[in-house]
Amino acid sequence: MKTTLRKAVMLLSAGLLLSGCSNSGGNATDSQHAAPTLPARTGVLDEQHKGPAHPKELKAYPYDIYTHCGIKWAEFGGRWWVLDSVLPGAEQVKGEAQSHDSETLAGYMTLTSPDTANFDAAGTPTLQFVPSKVDPPGCK
Repeated sequence: MKTTLRKAVMLLSAGLLLSGCSNSGGNATDSQHAAPTLPARTGVLDEQHKGPAHPKELKAYPYDIYTHCGIKWAEFGGRWWVLDSVLPGAEQVKGEAQSHDSETLAGYMTLTSPDTANFDAAGTPTLQFVPSKVDPPGCK
């Protein structure tokens, strides 16, 4: 497993632990159950899916997150988003998780409201993003 993907997996694990402790009700959000079950995707070298410039709400678009520097930022719908929450619960993408020898994680991005976008991939919890007020920093 590459070091960068290992860091991304560790970030996801830490996020799961933190979000699990903060959810006092124990119920999954409605947005987790609103999307249909989607088939697992596999990333293709040199072909990244970033969704449309103007996504429609509640429509899942093929989307590839670049994991080289971790999974904190996403460019979707013509703007930058930052990871806000990791939502454990019902998986939205069914199938085998992608191999760990890639620097992208292939899945789906869904605009769930004007200010919330969820990323789902096989073998991962839902990653919830919110609009960023700043552009992401470069990898250090």
